Amino acid sequence: MADKAENAKAFGLLMAQAWENTPSFICSNDDYIYVLYPVDDTMEKWIEASITFPDGTLDQQEIPPIKAIALLVEELKVLSSYGVDSLVSSKGKLDAAAGRLGTLT
Repeated sequence: MADKAENAKAFGLLMAQAWENTPSFICSNDDYIYVLYPVDDTMEKWIEASITFPDGTLDQQEIPPIKAIALLVEELKVLSSYGVDSLVSSKGKLDAAAGRLGTLT
């Protein structure tokens, strides 16, 4: 099992890929950072990943588009608990989320 620092590094790469791919969904709250994005332009496979705080557990899976939609709907339901500020919609928010990964040592 990877340690927290290794998980943080791996998730940082996933988060950067999510930022570069469109469409994508990234959210960051006190409990976790979550990303959902297509593997390539065909959008036939998607990556869903999250890292939790403070334990640094990394979950990642490659999924088909229909499951990606279902998971996005579930994540949007949870969004009401954390508020729209948890959406990573700017480079500044992306940098802040990436900075949080540094706390996992």
